[in-house]
This record gives sequence, C-alpha cells and structure tokens, in this order.
Amino acid sequence: MSDETVFKAPGFVGRIVRSLGEMEVIDVTVDGDMPAHAAESDDFFVVLSGRFEVDVEGAINVCAAGDYMMVAKGSSHAIRMLEPGRLILIGKV
Repeated sequence: MSDETVFKAPGFVGRIVRSLGEMEVIDVTVDGDMPAHAAESDDFFVVLSGRFEVDVEGAINVCAAGDYMMVAKGSSHAIRMLEPGRLILIGKV
C-alpha cells in the first residue's frame, strides 16, 4: 500500500485496507489514548485485541477482543487505552 493510505492521530495509527462506497475499512493500531472528537459518519468498530475504555457522550463502555460498537455521526467520543491493541474501523476518514 502507498504512504497515502497510512495516517496517524493521537493514540493510533490507521491503514486503509478497503473502500466500501463512501466508507473506508481501516486497520487501526491503538497505542495510546484518543482525545474526544466528533464522528464524521456513523462509525462501526470491532476490537481484535487489547482493551479500551470508550466514552461516547459520557457513557463509558469497556471493550475487549470480539466486542463491537457503533458511534453515531456527530457523537463526541474518546478512547482510553487499557491494553494496546488493534481494531477494525468502518467509517469516513
């Protein structure tokens, strides 16, 4: 894959592995906390490994391998890393 498909943000490195219409399938390595930000689309993710505390609009959920979650467009959300890991994210970049 070209360098354009890899991007970094606080707490993670993502690699776009496939496009689904307007959405991207992103393989994400989580190596730190992700600060609060608003979802640009309805985002869906599946945790492959690690443990994360996910705060969506003040509701806290702990996610581990095999767990999945949907974050609605415009929702403020943040991730606190409990154990480093990976997830698959489907959303807009």
